[in-house]
This record gives sequence, C-alpha cells and structure tokens, in this order.
Amino acid sequence: MENIEDSDSDNMNTSENLDFVIDTVGDTNKSHKDETSSAGGSTINKESIDKDKRISDLFKGFDHIFETPNLAEITEIKTTSKNPLVKQTLESLGVNENGSLKKNYYNFRKKVDSKTDKIDVKKVLEHSVITPEFEKLHVVPPIDVSEKKLKQQRQKERSLTKGSKWYGLPATELTDEVKRDLEVLQMRSVLDPKHFYKKNDLKVLPKYFQIGKVMDSPLDFYNDRIPKKQRKKTLVDELLADAEFNQYNKRKYKEIIEEKQKTHYKAWRQAKRLKKKK
Repeated sequence: MENIEDSDSDNMNTSENLDFVIDTVGDTNKSHKDETSSAGGSTINKESIDKDKRISDLFKGFDHIFETPNLAEITEIKTTSKNPLVKQTLESLGVNENGSLKKNYYNFRKKVDSKTDKIDVKKVLEHSVITPEFEKLHVVPPIDVSEKKLKQQRQKERSLTKGSKWYGLPATELTDEVKRDLEVLQMRSVLDPKHFYKKNDLKVLPKYFQIGKVMDSPLDFYNDRIPKKQRKKTLVDELLADAEFNQYNKRKYKEIIEEKQKTHYKAWRQAKRLKKKK
C-alpha cells in the first residue's frame, strides 16, 4: 500500500511540474521550445521535430504572403492627389476623400415629392402584354421572340427608311395628291420649254422621298410674298390656278392637233371608214 501511495504522489508531482506552451509566432525558434520541453520533463520524438524544421525551412521565403493586410492602408486615400477624375469618381460613389461613406447618400427610403421624380405609368404600360383587348386573345403572347420574327421586324424597320447614308429618308405613303405631284415633277420639262432640266433617273415613281415647305423670308413680306388665299396645297392646284400656264397649254394643244390633222388626216379617214363597215 505504501508503494502505491508513493507512485501516486510521484505522478502528482510530475503533473504539477509540466508547463503548457502556446505558439503564437510560429515555429521559428525550435531551440527555445526544446529547452522548455526538457525542463518540464516531457519527452518529444526527434522525428516530429525534424519534420517541423523541414516545413519551416520550406516556408521561410513566403512569410510576406501570409501576413494579414492592414485595413488602414487599404481604406487610406491620398488627399494630396491633384487628379480631378479621382475626385469625380469618389463623389459619384458617395465616398469622402478619407475613405468614409457620405451620410444619407444611399437613402432608399426617400419619399418622392417632386413631379420630376414620379414614374410615368403610361410609358411603362406601353411595353406591357396586358392590353384592353387581352381578354379576346386565345393564347397569351410570348415574352421571348424567336430569331425569325426578330429578323422580320428588322427588315420592316429597314424598309421604312432609305438608310443612314441618306440620313433616314422615309418612305411616305403614295396618296392620289402626292402621286400627281410626283408625275408633274417627272414631266417638268413641259412646264417651261425654255428651261433645261436634267433627265430623270427613274422611270417609276420613287419610293423614298420627303415633301418640305418653303418658308417665306420676312424681308419679302410686301414684294414677293404670296397671300394665304392664293396659296394652294399641291403643285397641280397651283398650275391650274396659274393663268399664263393655262394659256400656254391651250395654245400648244391646238398646235399639236393641227399638225396631226395635216400629216395623219388620210390615215384617220380610212380608219373611220373601216369602223363603219364593221
């Protein structure tokens, strides 16, 4: 019984003499660690010590990678910088020169009081699928449009104008009035025979054209201005209202008929007789 008590007392003494070491720096000074372990009476395997030394030797040159970055250095911004672009970007992001955020910059609970900040509901609803005739549809229109339909839409949009080289010349609708005006322009050489006009490039009526309006100069208000009562909407109306043009047309028409009667009179009489025989 005495031997057992002696052994228990020895174990208690050895446990009291043990020292616990916590490494916060790293395994840089192994000699100091070996001394503390020998002083405490603890036995450490030499193989584990050799492995730790080899690992520490491998990572000696990479200490700067494992260092924790200083947050003060990251957030610190040089106030002495003279570049105006830096200040503009910082102001747009809502950051002060010292790196701190501006107060109430990202205030999402701000109330909308002014008329300019209000959302235009009509513009938003223009792109919506739900329309007043939505109930009449048999199928809900799809959100995603196929590539084939997109190509067709692009072709339609391109056909509306001549292109960027012609500054977006539109394809206007050919009404009866516009059609007559274009025909008069093609026959412009008849209007004034003494004036030379260039030959037409197209034998067909053009598809892309635009009609403008000539603005009167305020200097010619009393001299060359046409009163509003005498103004016409189309070129044909203006030509019919022109007395000189009408006289010229009547005279030319009579001359053409007289020439035909002289040259083609016999042929015309013979054709008339043949019609009577039938």
